Amino acid sequence: MEQEEIRALLDRFFSGETTEEEEAQLREALSDPASSRLFATEKEYLSLISRTVREPSDDFFKNLEAVTHPDRKIYRRSLILRYGLPAAAGAALLIGSYLIFDNMRLHEWSDTYDDPELAMAEVKSILTMVSGNMKAATEPLNPIRSLGRAPASIKELGRINDAVGNSLDRLHYLNNLDNSRDNRE
Repeated sequence: MEQEEIRALLDRFFSGETTEEEEAQLREALSDPASSRLFATEKEYLSLISRTVREPSDDFFKNLEAVTHPDRKIYRRSLILRYGLPAAAGAALLIGSYLIFDNMRLHEWSDTYDDPELAMAEVKSILTMVSGNMKAATEPLNPIRSLGRAPASIKELGRINDAVGNSLDRLHYLNNLDNSRDNRE
């Protein structure tokens, strides 16, 4: 094979455009002792490249994920929290709404007393007790009730104050007498 053909195949090889047959022809041409002196580095490179492509190992994708995205590790505990907490919150919401709507529903009432006279006696005793409690609770309010009398007393003091003020106004001429006496001395 001529040197120009070998160079063209090498250019296509390094561009990734060669087929497997062309790569085999290139290896054969570079194994010729005459061309091996001119293309020694390319021959050495091609001899290092393995002709078979190995399949990735079983752990390849897991190792690749660990290297490329180390922060994406999801542990079993975080999965439980990720899916368990929303499920628990949803269950609590459903139970809570059931309890609220169940309490809002009308229930059938039933009497606790079979005898109406006994029920009436119980009602009277409860009302008597409530009345006694209200009377006992309002007894400390008696001093506050006396405050209602205070405005009438204050009104009476206002009248007395007005009468005293009118009487003092009649004596205003005495102020002028004292001033004239001080001026003479």
